[in-house]
Amino acid sequence: IYGYINGVRKYNNILYIVSNKAPEYWLLEKEKDVELRPYTYDSAQDKEVKPMDLDQLTILPGSNEPNYIIISSIDLNNFEEKKIETKGFLGGSSSLYMSENALYLTAVDFMARTLEKETDSKVSTDIAILPAGPTTTDIFKFTIDGVKVEFLASTSITGSLLNQFSMDEHNGYFRIATTEGDAWGGTNESTKNHLFVYNDKLEKVGEVTDLAKGERIYSARFMGDKAYIVTFKQVDPLFVIDLQNPKQPKVLGELKIPGYSNYLHPLDEHHLIGIGYDTESRIDSTSKQPIITTKGIKVSLFDITDYENPKEQDSVVIGGRGTHSEIEYNHKALFRNEEYNYFGFPVTVYEGKGEYDVEYKGSGAVIYEITADHGIELKGNLITPAKQGEEYENWETLITRLLYIEDILYTVSRDEVRSYNLQNFNALGSVKLK
Repeated sequence: IYGYINGVRKYNNILYIVSNKAPEYWLLEKEKDVELRPYTYDSAQDKEVKPMDLDQLTILPGSNEPNYIIISSIDLNNFEEKKIETKGFLGGSSSLYMSENALYLTAVDFMARTLEKETDSKVSTDIAILPAGPTTTDIFKFTIDGVKVEFLASTSITGSLLNQFSMDEHNGYFRIATTEGDAWGGTNESTKNHLFVYNDKLEKVGEVTDLAKGERIYSARFMGDKAYIVTFKQVDPLFVIDLQNPKQPKVLGELKIPGYSNYLHPLDEHHLIGIGYDTESRIDSTSKQPIITTKGIKVSLFDITDYENPKEQDSVVIGGRGTHSEIEYNHKALFRNEEYNYFGFPVTVYEGKGEYDVEYKGSGAVIYEITADHGIELKGNLITPAKQGEEYENWETLITRLLYIEDILYTVSRDEVRSYNLQNFNALGSVKLK
């Protein structure tokens, strides 16, 4: 399948692959007869690459993206038959969410917005590119039944979403959280955040709007009939939203603390783990204006037993200014072991040096035991300290993933795999990949 993969899901041993392909429109400037359909190649039956049949292609209603979404489904129970169902849809996609019965794709609408202005008692329409960021997102819903994928409905919503965790389906209702306005501008006070609820036909039935004006969503998590949203600009408001009545969602509680969480992970029914950054407010020596700067990576344990009064039960901070981890933007970097209540992730540690500079301290991974009873406890410190004169991390040796097999922990970097005892974290062995 020509293009690049947007996402992959597996359910009931059916593998679904969603990819995007931009037609080579630029060739039309040089040639009249140009094939704009996406190409596929099936080694089991094709002798050469060929464009998809027209009956495999559909134009999505309302889409302004000049790209193809290609959805392929493979029955892994009958893989010997080498049969792959593939369909193409004209309309790009960014984020992906799949439930047991449906696949949802979103596409940001970057088209110029229409401005109506009145001139000399006559209304004219001008097209203008506004400086603000995208404020409209298209949603496309597809039903899934085995290898069959069918387009069902679409809608457009106000705002843009952060990632796949901004979407969820529960009891037949689709929920989505968005930020409206210039979410990345930093100084725009017009940003606001919304949560919308749709029925199975993508018809809006409920909403909570205008949350945390002047801020944007940094993380979101849906858990049954509750939603948890973190916004940020100067402090970290954690909103608890009740969705038990889809037609009348409402904010139950709010917690404001320094810092913010980029990723939320459920520990149990009454506790959430947040991973993000600690922050500080200080006066910039040049501008003499107050600014908010990030410090070390912060791991928080939130007690949400009382929905109206969520609390930060415990927290730890790793390193200082400049510390970073892939877990900030990729949840797949999270290590999880339920038997030992372990949560871990790769990390590169820096410390602040003066007002603006940072000093490299080391890189590796950390593993915490996190429980509702005892909070957050460091169990595995796998950070290799910086060597004398080492000013920054070595990209080749950075740990990218952690995994376990029985009681053995493995850390994987681009040039090496190391093993450790999962109970005491003593080193066991290593093997070079290059």
